Amino acid sequence: MSKKGKIRVALGSLLALTLVVTCAAVYQSGSKSTPNEKELVKENEEDSVDQAIKTEEREETEDANTSEVEGTRETETTLEEPETPEETTEPVTEQAEEQAAESASASTQNQPVISQTVDLNFTESSLMQWPVNGQVVLDYNMENTVYFPTLNVYKLNPAVAISAEAGAPVTAVANGKVLSIVENEETGTTVTLDMGNGYQAVYGQLKDVPFQAEEYVSAGSVLGYVNEPTKYYTKEGTNLYFALTKDGTPLDPMQYLP
Repeated sequence: MSKKGKIRVALGSLLALTLVVTCAAVYQSGSKSTPNEKELVKENEEDSVDQAIKTEEREETEDANTSEVEGTRETETTLEEPETPEETTEPVTEQAEEQAAESASASTQNQPVISQTVDLNFTESSLMQWPVNGQVVLDYNMENTVYFPTLNVYKLNPAVAISAEAGAPVTAVANGKVLSIVENEETGTTVTLDMGNGYQAVYGQLKDVPFQAEEYVSAGSVLGYVNEPTKYYTKEGTNLYFALTKDGTPLDPMQYLP
């Protein structure tokens, strides 16, 4: 090989070496300035964890603030509720007690006296009490006829008609047992009591009867109240139809009234 050829080969080798060194230097410089993938992933994970922690702390702070606000509202609502005033008991005076006793007594008097059983022992010598306060407007008479103004006829009358205001209480004339409560065209609501020993009392033109059949009634208990008269007694006015029988035979009630 000639001398010039050797020089060219040496220059080429030097140039190639220079290029290799230069590339190596550049590669090493780039590696130091650029982080590897593992370091980038680690930094991203740390950033995510930090962000999650900050988010949780923010939510806890907001929940705490919300709880404090709700607690404040509940406290305000509780304070706004009006207090219930305590009930005061006024002392009962003697006058009030007497009035209450009188009211109870009056109420008891108006209540019917109902017993499980009573002594039914009406006899010929027994005396009845008046079933209602009033005047007799139609007399009993089974021997001679009696004039009935509404019917404008004369006929026998097995009962008496005692005038009374509508709504007046009608009481039992003696102890008795309710045999029947019926609606009669002539005498309206009619109650029949068995008073014992074959004696029966019949009360007609009643209303608001508080008893039922088979119940026992004590003397003086309210059987009902005087009703408006039926069409058979309009001219006689409101009255109680009252009859007395012994074994089915009519008796004059006036003979047993005081």
